[in-house]
Amino acid sequence: MARKHSRSEILGTLLRASVFLRPYKSRLTCVFLLIIVVSLFSLAFPALMGWVIDFVNGKHPAKLTWLLNLIIPKNATGWSAILPLLIINVFLLFARAAALLTRNHLMQTTGMHVTCDLRIAIFSHLQKLSLKFYEERQTGRVVARVTEDAGSMHTLVTGASVSLLGDLTVALGVFVLLFFLNWQLALTTLIFVPLFVINYFWHRRRMRFESRRHRRNWSRVVGFLNERIANSRVVRAFATEEEEEDIFRGGIQADYNNFNRVQWRNTLMGATAELLSGLGSLTATSLGIYLILHGHFSIGELFAFLGYLSLLYGPIVRVFEANTVIQTGVTSMEKIFAILDTVPHIPENDALPEFPRMNGKIEFRDVSFGYRIGQATLNHVAFTVAPGEMIALVGPSGAGKSTIITLLARFYDPSAGQVLVDDKPIADYNVQSVRRQIGIVMQDNILFSGTIADNLRYGRPEATQAEIIAAAKAANAHDFICQLKNGYDSRVGERGVSLSGGQRQRVAIARVLLKDPRILILDEATSALDSQAEKLIQDATEKLMRNRTAIVIAHRLSTVVNANRILVMEKGRIVDVGSHAELLARPGIYRDLYLLQFAEHAAT
Repeated sequence: MARKHSRSEILGTLLRASVFLRPYKSRLTCVFLLIIVVSLFSLAFPALMGWVIDFVNGKHPAKLTWLLNLIIPKNATGWSAILPLLIINVFLLFARAAALLTRNHLMQTTGMHVTCDLRIAIFSHLQKLSLKFYEERQTGRVVARVTEDAGSMHTLVTGASVSLLGDLTVALGVFVLLFFLNWQLALTTLIFVPLFVINYFWHRRRMRFESRRHRRNWSRVVGFLNERIANSRVVRAFATEEEEEDIFRGGIQADYNNFNRVQWRNTLMGATAELLSGLGSLTATSLGIYLILHGHFSIGELFAFLGYLSLLYGPIVRVFEANTVIQTGVTSMEKIFAILDTVPHIPENDALPEFPRMNGKIEFRDVSFGYRIGQATLNHVAFTVAPGEMIALVGPSGAGKSTIITLLARFYDPSAGQVLVDDKPIADYNVQSVRRQIGIVMQDNILFSGTIADNLRYGRPEATQAEIIAAAKAANAHDFICQLKNGYDSRVGERGVSLSGGQRQRVAIARVLLKDPRILILDEATSALDSQAEKLIQDATEKLMRNRTAIVIAHRLSTVVNANRILVMEKGRIVDVGSHAELLARPGIYRDLYLLQFAEHAAT
């Protein structure tokens, strides 16, 4: 449950949010003026119709005679008095409709402009945050900041502004006019207003409680549904379909019960409001008739009074409800500002110079690093890779192999020491200019929804079709792509689900090759391929790595036997260095891993 904000917190958050409104201040000024104009038009209709009714009954209105004399001749009666009033009424109807149309159009488009600006600002800032930020947060919550919470700005602009300004203008105007028409009748009938407000908030508070319970339960149901659909193979493997259906049915039943309670409360609130409103109108009508019979009130004045009374209840409730809208909006804006206040991974990145064309020399100079304080992943790691050299990183899981490439791509910065390329500290240069010259094939090769050609061009949008095909051939992907129904225009689905693991990996390799990086990193690059495909890709990558610096990480040691050097890692340190033959010739981790894998291969 969101806490209630103090007035100073609300004002502070709204003041900060107003930064996004400033580019549209002229449009917003027009919106606010039109809100007032529409409200004033609404206040004119009951009085005009009341005058018409009085003239129909052969009476000359007793109030606002100075204004009436400006509209019709002083002694006019019958149609000569009624017709000008009807013409003005028609004119005001059209004028109000035009003002309302203009107001709503400006308000909605301005609100969406502001919301779009805010979403772009959030997304732009998210691109600058470190991977640690994403690793510590659920993806759904981050997405919600861009989608749902940013949408609260639209609600603040379009909803709260109308309630606070428009409805407040109407409510205050109605109060003034009711007392102007007859203050005794106004005092008598307005006793129902507090009851109307109490009824609203009494039921509304309980509706919010039920609504929160409904949303929590529905979130659990949706989460259960997503998880079971994503892991349907496990459900079938354990033959638990009936049990899962029972759990889902229970969640749906609970949601049905929650929804019914909310709807019953809402229906009861509406029925009570209708009753109070009817009692108020009945009281006003009865007392008004009494005053008419005693010559203290006219039928037209009673009609105008009842018209204003009908305008009163809705605006009062909406003015109070605006506080809820503002509280919700402020809560959402605080969540957004929490993201915008997160310091980017490289705050000064835009001011850093571009990294020049790389030759490919890599140096780790006494580098230490830990993902968490007090838990070192790398300890005083130092090595140099010559331009065009291929090295392999080998070691048990958790040794720090993937962390090496993480630091090289500057997804994180070392806790101590330096990472250099061509004898230049990469921390001194614009990070995008560094990453553009490094190609990485990750363990989990993610493809974006779209076509295969779209994914291949991801790192190089200007690539020609011939270049795409050449890269796909080099990665042994061209043949299977051509076998697809639409070839390179075939859609791969979200995360590339329509392709097999090996196919996704080959597309990912082709994507990196098309980028033509100076430094190539293959992290478990062939772990998802069968032996035949692995050999074909190894042959292709060996040719393509001749003029590039390459770092290969693989658990299957057969993929790194041709490396110029192999760095053996254990517990965040480099414990041995040598060629495949050199490391195999002496006792150590590398030979133990090789013999273990050889024995497993022989057993199969």
